[in-house]
Amino acid sequence: MRLFLFITFIVVPIVEITIFLQVGSLKGVPATIALILLSAIFGTMLVRSQGMDVIRKIQTAAQHGEMPVAGMLQGFCVLVAGLLLVTPGFATDLFGFALLIPQVRELVARKLWRLIEPGIMTSTSWSDHGTNRTSKGDGVIIEGQAIEVENPDDLRSGKSKPNLPRR
Repeated sequence: MRLFLFITFIVVPIVEITIFLQVGSLKGVPATIALILLSAIFGTMLVRSQGMDVIRKIQTAAQHGEMPVAGMLQGFCVLVAGLLLVTPGFATDLFGFALLIPQVRELVARKLWRLIEPGIMTSTSWSDHGTNRTSKGDGVIIEGQAIEVENPDDLRSGKSKPNLPRR
């Protein structure tokens, strides 16, 4: 995490300032500012259209009863692309535009899924006894019972105590 913060707040601004100075010396300050504004405007339009495509993918997957994991991860990539494109700078724009290419976005989404999938329980089944006995990974199984309470405010105030079955 420290490396990420170091890169985000130290390395990226230094790279961007260096590129600004180079482009500014070659093209001039007004042209450099115009390029930054044009890339932000054009990038915003692309993010909007790509975002709508991702929303359609998510809706299609949901209509077919599938989990829209790929669409959600691609949506996250489009969000990051939008943030990079509205951040002033040429290097951030380059990465933002790269994330708007569907093939790059799919590759990044696959890599993200490989990172987060191990922490997600993807398979559950309920036995006849109502306890969860199948899970992916080393998850903890918690058994419990539910009681019906007529007035939850009485429990919070301590006026009454639920009748819990004894074992």
